[in-house]
Amino acid sequence: MGEIGIYYELSESAASEGRKERLRSRGGLGRHRNLVRLSLIVGAAVIDLATIGVAGILAGALRHGELSPSNWDQTLALLAPSYLLAAIALRAYDMRALRSFSRSILRALAALIIAAAISFSVTFALKVSAELSRLEVGYTLLLGSVLLVLVRAMGVSMIRRFLFSIVEPRIVVLTDGVGMERRTGNMMTMMVNVRKHNIVPALSDPKFFDRVSRTVRDADRVVLSFADSEERLKWAEAMRLSGLDAEIVADLGDVQPLALSHWQNHPTLVISRGPLNLGERLLKRGFDLAVTGAMLLVVGPVIAICAILVKLDSPGPAFFVQERVGRNNRTYRCFKLRTMRNDLSDNSGNISASRGDARITRIGNFLRRTSLDELPQLFNVLNGDMSLVGPRPHALGSRAEGALFWELIPDYWSRHTMKPGVTGLAQVRGYRGATHSRIDIEKRVAADLEYINGWSLWLDIKILFMTLKVAIHHNAY
Repeated sequence: MGEIGIYYELSESAASEGRKERLRSRGGLGRHRNLVRLSLIVGAAVIDLATIGVAGILAGALRHGELSPSNWDQTLALLAPSYLLAAIALRAYDMRALRSFSRSILRALAALIIAAAISFSVTFALKVSAELSRLEVGYTLLLGSVLLVLVRAMGVSMIRRFLFSIVEPRIVVLTDGVGMERRTGNMMTMMVNVRKHNIVPALSDPKFFDRVSRTVRDADRVVLSFADSEERLKWAEAMRLSGLDAEIVADLGDVQPLALSHWQNHPTLVISRGPLNLGERLLKRGFDLAVTGAMLLVVGPVIAICAILVKLDSPGPAFFVQERVGRNNRTYRCFKLRTMRNDLSDNSGNISASRGDARITRIGNFLRRTSLDELPQLFNVLNGDMSLVGPRPHALGSRAEGALFWELIPDYWSRHTMKPGVTGLAQVRGYRGATHSRIDIEKRVAADLEYINGWSLWLDIKILFMTLKVAIHHNAY
């Protein structure tokens, strides 16, 4: 963020110097906030279940006078799954709950009560209640309640002390500088005066989208605060096209909000949401890493052999690196095997490859027809810039009928609300090759948006298998 001049508006009375120092020292963790948050959620669930298990063991000891075999394992087997389901339903593992004493303790106790009710109902329904000791079950619930209160209280205290910057929502406020008295003393809120830093909404400029996306990339919430209604609408449209979770401090006007939220004492309107929530993104990312890792064991040597052939066929590097548009309209460096003469390569992508293109080398022609030139993008997947399946990334200079893609398609930028893919729905439907006419890009964008709106892990798996059928395609040139 340093390169675009972002600044923090922090109130000196907001927190002590000690807290500021702790925040600075946690910068490393802050770069992996989602992973740390997931670890906290899983850890809290494991600790809760372990606490109930300890309560069961102690209840057995109280019942029999010693740590001897008892029915505590049966009690735990009934209670633990019910508790976990109830806790998840009550959102006992949300970040707001984990950092709040009252929410954390009350939701855990409520989950235990619900779990007990479910367990009793199951035992009576199955007619196995006689096999359980009522006294031991009572001890388990009593001890479990006490231990959960103690463990949850300790957990909230430690999270507040050591992981404040992780669990506290990070807010970026984009403002025109008018009404700066609304600024907050919350150290996790960053105020960005777009006029001071000359960030002007330009919905036809990829550099604008890239700059904005980098500005808010680590934010949990983006809040827009603009006095001018026209400027407010432009920024709202920019957020919608970028696929970012954004809210606006404004009256309704012509904006179509998704939900109502708040920032400080001001109501805000949620105007856009990303297509996947955190859990879905983690699932998709885990699938990408598992499959890509396995694939590279097989295709890694193929990439190496092809790279050697490229070097032997024509002078220049084996790999072609081009800047392309990625998730939330951030640009990234996309890797491919070089298929054109190095002196005639088109880094901006202004001229699409055509059938019989004189720029394509002999080995390059083979690589394009077999789609082997795309294999190095697996390294982009490992790096997190791409996914195995998603909208195919376009070069910034890509055109159809002489116009840039985003000049032809109003919702073009919306296709970047997900990571670009090595393959995609448009490709398995045969929409690949040069984009000579407007209809060529319209079909691809329509397929991309269909994929984004209907995403599922099964769809990714299906597209991967379908890709095997179209890897060699008549439009691959």
